[in-house]
Amino acid sequence: MSSHKFSLVRVLLALALCLATHGCALRTPPSPVENLDAALSPETGVPLEWVARTSNLPVVDNWLGTFDDPVLSALVAEAMANNLDLHQAIEDVEIARQLVVVAGAPLKPQVGGKIGAKRTHDFGDDDRFKHTFSHTIAGLGVTWEMDLWGKLRANRAAAIADYEASEFDLVYARQSLAATVALNWYLVTEALQLIQLADDAVNIYSQLFELSEVRNQSGKSSQLDVVDARARLQNAESEREKAKIKYGELVRTLEVLLGRYPAAELRGAEKYPPLPPPVSAGLPVTLLERRPDIIAAEYLVLAAFRKEESARLALLPDFSLELTAERLGDHLLKILRLSPYWASAEVGATIPIYEGGALCAYVRIATAQQAQAVANYGSVVLNAFREVETLLASESLLAGELYYAQRALQDRTRAVEIAIEQYRAGKRDLLWVGELQAEQLLVESNVIRLRNARVSNRIRLHLALGGGFEAVALAAPSSGGSK
Repeated sequence: MSSHKFSLVRVLLALALCLATHGCALRTPPSPVENLDAALSPETGVPLEWVARTSNLPVVDNWLGTFDDPVLSALVAEAMANNLDLHQAIEDVEIARQLVVVAGAPLKPQVGGKIGAKRTHDFGDDDRFKHTFSHTIAGLGVTWEMDLWGKLRANRAAAIADYEASEFDLVYARQSLAATVALNWYLVTEALQLIQLADDAVNIYSQLFELSEVRNQSGKSSQLDVVDARARLQNAESEREKAKIKYGELVRTLEVLLGRYPAAELRGAEKYPPLPPPVSAGLPVTLLERRPDIIAAEYLVLAAFRKEESARLALLPDFSLELTAERLGDHLLKILRLSPYWASAEVGATIPIYEGGALCAYVRIATAQQAQAVANYGSVVLNAFREVETLLASESLLAGELYYAQRALQDRTRAVEIAIEQYRAGKRDLLWVGELQAEQLLVESNVIRLRNARVSNRIRLHLALGGGFEAVALAAPSSGGSK
């Protein structure tokens, strides 16, 4: 190759490097506060403190340890290892990671090679002019799109933001799974206690039935008492079977969460653990930095911002560099004594002139998608605030409800004892005793459910506050997102 050809290649390379190194910087994305202001109406003010009063101390992670339930901790660890939905979320992160590689690939030179051979035979009528020609070619090509305006960098930044969002979606999926396992574990505990209560009811009504028969045989009561007592006993046995069915359903649901076969072999706990001390909720604004789903939604806004930027930059010319080197094998080159080696360098620009409105439509689509992402971010934030406020308020309300239910249970239990004594003495009929006994059992089942409701509310509160079941380090999106 002559020296002036080498000079031309050097000039083209220098021009390409100059364009690449002086490319336009990407725009600075809006901050989380700006996104929230854009999503919420001006009348939607975020208070400095929670309306449902609580401690403003920072939220503490590792809530699972506060329940001091080794069985629950083991179940959560099993779910983290075997839950199939979580496995899908993990693969979603890997897919997003590889999409970053795909989006960043056009920023690098694309190198390709080719090799080929061709054999041509002339089937003429005159044997003197019949010839066979062989051609070979081997080449190497390099193409590089110079990202002068930043369109490719914006695409990669959008992919990075999507990847970060998927990572925080995975964090939230893990937290949600831990909370779901805990909720289902204590639902199983509640169901087991209701079975035990159903057993107690069967025993109670069996004794009342036997007592009614004794009193009927001694002429102290009518056959109506016997029939009514037997009906109540049979109804209690029916309710016990119903409780067993419900228990089996809950156990199988929990087993599937753990990745086990739903054989209903898991045994629930006999009682609830002591409720841990009240939770510190921090300040409302700190929720934006703690909740993984909020951070994921924020990254989705950043991704939509970069995609809209890329769509706008697609309206500008594209610059590219192409280098090609080949070796040709041809008998004509030998006859003409020409070199079989050749190389070329080309710098070009592709200018969009008329695309049928597609490029402008892509800009409008990306703009609408960005508005959707901002609205979704605001919706996620508002729902998070709603969850925390509701659960904080329920903490004290459930405690009060349980207190009064337990007091009512004490009175109902004493009323039944008095009623049975009066029935034995012939002062009351069995129907009245049975009604009091049914009320007492109903109140006791309500106490069991309220105990579970308090535990469930506490678990949901930890999840709503972004408190991890284990130590989890979270990071908010960076302002640039264009590395």
